[in-house]
Amino acid sequence: MIELTPHITPTFNWIEVPEGYGRILMMNVYPGMPPYTETNGSATIRVGKDCRPLTGSMRRELFAKTGVSDFTSNLVDEYWKDCFSPVAMERVRMIMAEEHAPDTLIKMSDEDLLKSIGALKDGKLTFGGLLIVGNTQALSKYIPNHRWDFRRMISSTDYSIKYGENSAIPIGLYELERYMATENPTTIVEVGFLHPEFSTYPKIALREALLNAFIHRDYRIPGSVMLKHYKDKLIITNPGNFIGGISPSNILHHPPVARNLHLTDLMDKLRLVNRSNLGVPRIYKSLLIEGKEPPQYNEIGECIELTLIASTIVPEFRNFIKDLNSKGIEVDVDHLIILNYLLRHREIDTYNAAHICQRSIEQVREILSYMENSLKLIKSGGTVKKKYYSLTREVYSMLQKGIEYDRDKRLDKEAIKMRILSILKERNLTNAEVRHMTGMDRQQVLRLMRELEADGVQIKGSGRGAYYCLSRDE
Repeated sequence: MIELTPHITPTFNWIEVPEGYGRILMMNVYPGMPPYTETNGSATIRVGKDCRPLTGSMRRELFAKTGVSDFTSNLVDEYWKDCFSPVAMERVRMIMAEEHAPDTLIKMSDEDLLKSIGALKDGKLTFGGLLIVGNTQALSKYIPNHRWDFRRMISSTDYSIKYGENSAIPIGLYELERYMATENPTTIVEVGFLHPEFSTYPKIALREALLNAFIHRDYRIPGSVMLKHYKDKLIITNPGNFIGGISPSNILHHPPVARNLHLTDLMDKLRLVNRSNLGVPRIYKSLLIEGKEPPQYNEIGECIELTLIASTIVPEFRNFIKDLNSKGIEVDVDHLIILNYLLRHREIDTYNAAHICQRSIEQVREILSYMENSLKLIKSGGTVKKKYYSLTREVYSMLQKGIEYDRDKRLDKEAIKMRILSILKERNLTNAEVRHMTGMDRQQVLRLMRELEADGVQIKGSGRGAYYCLSRDE
């Protein structure tokens, strides 16, 4: 018999039912304070379908996820004005004004504002409040792991600019954006009489990414919020792992889980961030709506890494989305992901759509069906089991790519077939080699090679050893 600590005390009740013997014994186990361990100290935790040992890092994650140990809710030991930074407070008010916070909130005195949001209690700042309006001396004393750094990278090992501080989050955000402003080229797009400018890295994406890094980092472990600016990309890292079941493969639609609940709540009340899980979708949308590559998330050791690829705006696509909005057609993040994929790969199947949208097969089928039947943006082809989708001729026309549509659907495909047949006369080809030659995915190659069966193309072998060849009469 296993005895748990803390003890679990169940209650039992009889329930009268008309079936069988007329009574069912029901046991209730009321939730306590996890985690539970055996009396000898050993413990396990359910991870998916497995029971794994409850290690120290998993225990820390459990406490963070449930809000039991919120580091940012602690109070400093000093009077709040001794820890206060007027410069940080001014940056907070500037962001609040940009985000159209209520005037009643903006016009409050510093003390009343901090009290109203819960950052000031009994004349003392919380650690969350200190991260937002604290001076560097107090931050060094109470939150020594807090820091932000910027590097302008020449290569993977060398840099031309190195700078960093432990100043409050709004100051760090301002400084990082200032460094990026000098190396964030803009593209002018002519729209009628207007000539708007679009940055390589949209301001919305950059700000949301940096604020997410600050509020989700683990302040109990060493490290810094690091922005590395390469010639062709930005990499933003912050200490701490994903928690609460979030991973790079589901971060877009996963319900919000905050490691630092108090800090997140303060930032939300000040309009610096949004708690409704809109940060990541905003990053995606601000990039995709301009025809740019989506962000890339990774978990490396005890750090989370976000990569933004440097790419210029695609004016035709941006105007296309604007035209749809003017017609009352709202295009959300899932639609943008699929449209951007089709611009680069011509076709998509349900499996790939589910993967890139981070949706289930059932969910993405509904999305694709809506885009085909209601929005009229895509059309389907193939069989029921091998269905694929492509952009409609009307969409290509709106993108001012009517000629490319015909080329993609006929001339380009015929040219690919001729090239494959000419190579097969000399040697065999694998599926991977055909994908490399054509830019198609695996399923597209399979469909293409089936079309070439009439020309004598056949497949030999199976699995990784399979290859295509031309049949020769004996």
